[in-house]
Amino acid sequence: MNSEFVYLITAVLMVAALVITGYYLVQTVKEFIINEQKKTLLEIQKIGQAEAQRVITPLQIQSYERLVLFLERIKPDNLVLRCWQPGMNAQLLRDVMVKNIRDEYEHNLSQQLYVSEQAWVYIRNAKEEIINTLNSLNPKDNNETTPTSFAGQLFEKTAEGQNQTELAQDFLKKELQERFK
Repeated sequence: MNSEFVYLITAVLMVAALVITGYYLVQTVKEFIINEQKKTLLEIQKIGQAEAQRVITPLQIQSYERLVLFLERIKPDNLVLRCWQPGMNAQLLRDVMVKNIRDEYEHNLSQQLYVSEQAWVYIRNAKEEIINTLNSLNPKDNNETTPTSFAGQLFEKTAEGQNQTELAQDFLKKELQERFK
């Protein structure tokens, strides 16, 4: 009976050793798997960031291009040339120019996602300045003010003071250069 007891104890100890070893082995494998998952997630995040940057950077550059083009299109000399049609009176020319500016602005609203808030303030200020200038030159009598004289008044008025369109363009250029150094 004594030897059976020793065998029993030995068997129990061996089973306990196997259970303990198995437990530690499972824990070690579990930790290894968790660490590998963390490494994989970090790699995926790095790849995701690089991929996002690869996609977003061209969109940002395109946004700056589109906004500079918008600012060029709303400059009074370009605006008059683009909007004037033979037979227009001054009031109609003004109305078409204001509508054109608003349409261009609405077309480019989504570009604010890719530029700084300050850059968008410059864009909005430039748009508002041109519209306010056009509205301040409201032709009193359609027969008295010709489109040519209206355009001349517009050019004189915009030649005075600080030009928000040029300020906005300068800001966009500087911001783009800083962003992609």
